[in-house]
Amino acid sequence: MRRTETFHRRGRQASLNARASLLDQPGAQDGAGFDPDSDSENLLYESGASGGRGGYDLKNGQTAHGSPLSEDDSWQSEFVPASDDWLVYDSYEPNTAPHERNSYHDYPAEPQPTKKTKRKASPLHLLMSVFSLAIIAACLVFVLNASKAQDTFDQKLAQMQGQHFFKGITIDGQDVSGLTPVQLRAQAAANQGNTQALSIDIQIDHESYRLTNDHIRFERNLEAVMEEAWSIGRQGSISIINSRWTPFEARWRQRQYTEKNGASFHTKTTYSKNTVESLANDLALAFNRDPVNAVIASFDFSTKQFTVTQDVKGRHIEAGDIRDAIIKALDAGEFQTSLSLTAKALLPKVSSVDLNNNFTRLSIFSTKTGTDEARNSNIALAAMAISNKTLMPGETFSFNETTGQRTMEKGYSGAPAIKGGVLIDDVGGGVCQVSSTLFHAAAEADMAIVERSPHAWPVSYIDKGLDATVNWPNLDLKFKNNKDTPVFIIAFYRNRELTIEFYGMLNAPGESIRLETELISTTRPPNEPLYQQNPDLPFNTQNVLKQARDGYVVDTYRVYLRGGSEVRREKLFTSKYKEVQQVIEFN
Repeated sequence: MRRTETFHRRGRQASLNARASLLDQPGAQDGAGFDPDSDSENLLYESGASGGRGGYDLKNGQTAHGSPLSEDDSWQSEFVPASDDWLVYDSYEPNTAPHERNSYHDYPAEPQPTKKTKRKASPLHLLMSVFSLAIIAACLVFVLNASKAQDTFDQKLAQMQGQHFFKGITIDGQDVSGLTPVQLRAQAAANQGNTQALSIDIQIDHESYRLTNDHIRFERNLEAVMEEAWSIGRQGSISIINSRWTPFEARWRQRQYTEKNGASFHTKTTYSKNTVESLANDLALAFNRDPVNAVIASFDFSTKQFTVTQDVKGRHIEAGDIRDAIIKALDAGEFQTSLSLTAKALLPKVSSVDLNNNFTRLSIFSTKTGTDEARNSNIALAAMAISNKTLMPGETFSFNETTGQRTMEKGYSGAPAIKGGVLIDDVGGGVCQVSSTLFHAAAEADMAIVERSPHAWPVSYIDKGLDATVNWPNLDLKFKNNKDTPVFIIAFYRNRELTIEFYGMLNAPGESIRLETELISTTRPPNEPLYQQNPDLPFNTQNVLKQARDGYVVDTYRVYLRGGSEVRREKLFTSKYKEVQQVIEFN
């Protein structure tokens, strides 16, 4: 139960009787409260010793019953609060009888205008009202903040727009704030003439080379640096992505930070390493030089005297060494400097001293000839054809190519020669003695034997396994000069003796070569001759077509000697001479 004491302070008249009548109505709540819809301030005071109630109209000076106020009126007495049993309670027990609730209102109620009294709000209603007001206030605050945030965003957006670099950005110490990339690019183009001066002297042994800006062009990586500077406040980054701000806010804050603290960028002077690589290759090509061997400048075949040229050392440097030295200097910013490089010396394989000390007669071999002048004439012609010949390193000598076809037009005569296993007269007969003598001398001069064939049977002027038959154009004698220096061939025929000499460089001091043969087997021909009829022979005559000859198998070796002692030997080939049965023609 709660007490209510309400004073009616302004000109609204409230009748005690009207209130009593309201209390007599079932379910009515006693008391009165603040009217939120009224602009007046109401104060209603309730009292009465015997259940009566009265009111004072402060404006009209009348009681609630409308009677004038008298000086004796008890309402004029000083206000003394009533005891508890005089108070009117807002609440009552619902089971209380009507006459008990209003027993003190036994006088007739004065008619008053009917007025609805607002029911006092419950705590739930008050809570909902407060909650609604809170929502409305929050909405107002949100709208105000949103409007303010929009204004702030517009301001930030205006700051972020434009095509210029933001404040606080410098490139190579130059403040580029307010410049656009196009303007900065134009400035760089105007200053292009102020590029780094280049002067690098390269000393390789005693050769000097100079590199200038004409050889290597420098370029600044301005575009890459501008792109990096331009990205401030415009592009995302890991830090922006991971920040608690929105991407726009994070970029704006990055711009603000840059404006306050600054951001410095520096370009690098770059160059093309491919250009340096090409320059290094050109320098190496111009500098490198192969060694020059000393050679026989001249050889007098008559006096057998020779002269030699001066050898020249070679030099070599790797292009990669030149490239690395240039790049190291450029990367270190040494644009005016000298580089000293050392090349590798290349010694010639044959020096002038070597030629003078080791050039000598490599071999000499002679064979005796018979009394057949036609044959001896053919031998002399073939010797003259092969004499005074120079065989260069790696070159192959061919007997048939050197002498050519032996014809009567060249002075060759018919002489005994082996053909088809039969001894006949043939133009150029006897030249096989020249080829056999040449083979022996070439083998002892350490020439590589390329092609050689033995006769059908052993010949009388040279040992078995040392002969070399030739026949135009199918059978040939070939050998190759496998030395690093040339060899010279001298051949001459004098007093029924054929001599062939080789001159050149010894492989090693004191070295010499000789040929040896080894008989492997001998085969005897049949004892009985073979008779063949030849109707071209005169009647009742006969002719020995083939003499009986033994067959042989012979191995030929080349033996290397040093100081007269054998160092090594190599087998050159195996010669097979087939046995020949005697053949007699008859008619």
